[in-house]
Amino acid sequence: MEEISTNIQPAEKEHKKIKLIHIFLFLLILSVVFNVFLVSKMTSLNMGISGASFRYINSIENQPIDSNSQDNNLLLHYKGLKDIINGEIEEYNATGKIALFLQDVKTGASLGINEKEGFSPASLLKIPIMMVILKKVERGEIGLKDPITIIPEDIDSQWGNLYEKGAGAKITIQQLLEEMITYSDNTAKNALKRQLSLTEIDTVFIHVGIPDPYLATNGNAVSPRGYTRLLKSLYYSTFLSPALSEKALEFMTDTQQENLISRGVPPEVQVAHKFGISGLKSLHDCGIVYHQKNPYFLCIMTRDIQLEQSSELIRKISKEVYEFVDAKS
Repeated sequence: MEEISTNIQPAEKEHKKIKLIHIFLFLLILSVVFNVFLVSKMTSLNMGISGASFRYINSIENQPIDSNSQDNNLLLHYKGLKDIINGEIEEYNATGKIALFLQDVKTGASLGINEKEGFSPASLLKIPIMMVILKKVERGEIGLKDPITIIPEDIDSQWGNLYEKGAGAKITIQQLLEEMITYSDNTAKNALKRQLSLTEIDTVFIHVGIPDPYLATNGNAVSPRGYTRLLKSLYYSTFLSPALSEKALEFMTDTQQENLISRGVPPEVQVAHKFGISGLKSLHDCGIVYHQKNPYFLCIMTRDIQLEQSSELIRKISKEVYEFVDAKS
């Protein structure tokens, strides 16, 4: 009996060893299959939100900014352009103030003239209102098809025609956004802003890292360089989802006021922008010019210059910037 017991024991050990090897191989194969699936899934998700899927945004994770890049196809500097622009604005700066900030979206190369000077933003502040409303849409707190009832306090006839519908009219959030951005409608702006707290509005300025101009303690002012950060947050989709950043920029490419930065570029070139007018001597226009090879941010602000003169000046500067970029591209 002892001999039989001695002969069976090694066989059992061998069987257990083979069984453990099979289990190990099974787990190894399962791990490989899972990782292949995970990589495939992540690739699929990235493709679904890549900048290539959209017309107006370029998610920042897919397009790193490297101002030290040596790619000859990238615009690395604006050497010579500053002298050209200074020649245009010299006579106006004697009695008023002109400031601008220009930046290449690929390399981060920039040009500034009085770019940190503070200006009353006027209707430029309709962009952050739009962004915060869309953030609430993204969170599911409100929907684009939700109606808002216009109240007497919303009515403002200075800009836009929505005031004609009068108090009591029900307008969807999407329609209000379109009116506010396309026609710079003040009634639409007031109705949308009423849906937000000051804390909610402040979040967008905290996100981009500039003082909230709605706060009196910050001087109710914004600079061309600072405002460009709002445009960047839309272009690189850092505040909103790619789909909602795209929607915001779609609104901004179809505005009624196309005689400023847009007039300085060929008609086939898209410009996502917002203008602002304060009184009779303050005009701004800030946007993204979608040059085929080198898109760029351009923000121009003026103060104490007649609107007719500042309009012409913005068009001239825009044309000179575009022609310079186009020649270098």
